[in-house]
Amino acid sequence: MQRPQNLFKLLAFLIITCLAGAANAQNVDDIIAKHIKAMGGEKLGKLQSMKISAEMDIMNMKVPITTTIVQNKGFRSETTVQGSTIVQAVSGTTGWAINPMTGNSKATALPADAVKSLTNETDLTGLYNYKEKGYKVTLDGEEDLAGAKVYKVTMTLPDGVRRINYISKDTFYILKIVAQTSVNGQEIMSENVQSDFRAVDGIYYPFTSEVTTSAMPGTKMGLKILAIEMNPKVDPKIFEMPQ
Repeated sequence: MQRPQNLFKLLAFLIITCLAGAANAQNVDDIIAKHIKAMGGEKLGKLQSMKISAEMDIMNMKVPITTTIVQNKGFRSETTVQGSTIVQAVSGTTGWAINPMTGNSKATALPADAVKSLTNETDLTGLYNYKEKGYKVTLDGEEDLAGAKVYKVTMTLPDGVRRINYISKDTFYILKIVAQTSVNGQEIMSENVQSDFRAVDGIYYPFTSEVTTSAMPGTKMGLKILAIEMNPKVDPKIFEMPQ
């Protein structure tokens, strides 16, 4: 059972994973404004919910993942591994999971660090209106990313979580995100390289991602988006912990 349990921990992290001073303030705001325009502009402000169907290539397996998010309210993922469906969800300040691969088919409460990480994923709009959200951003220079010139913009969330966004100087899409999160009390670094941006209802989204993590050094995991539904009607009960 060791391999399935390790796989579950990694999947939990990956699901969580798939978002300097006054002198830089004007420059970073200009960059973010261009990024927001490239992603869909004010249409981002109308984004209230999303359902994502995807497939992850991990450990030589094709793993289907369905994720449903309601802006700032709820997150639920369903991952099918070896015929078992793993569920993770948060609503407000509470979270829970069902993991049949551990031999327990009942819902159990998620630890506080996992709840915090998944709660951060309920923000569907990233840098859009970042000041109103209480996010802090800094421009930390420019780099070359696989031949693409990028701005390095660090976003710090109110709970202290930091994400480094590598924003293309050409398209103003985010080409890579470097983040640090806590899984089961262990600090894990991740890199998510994003590509194949496509418009869905006027909002651009990366349909291909390649993820590496310190939890599995030397291993690359691919994620392909199969379909995205913008603003679907979502029953809030799906985020509630089953009795």
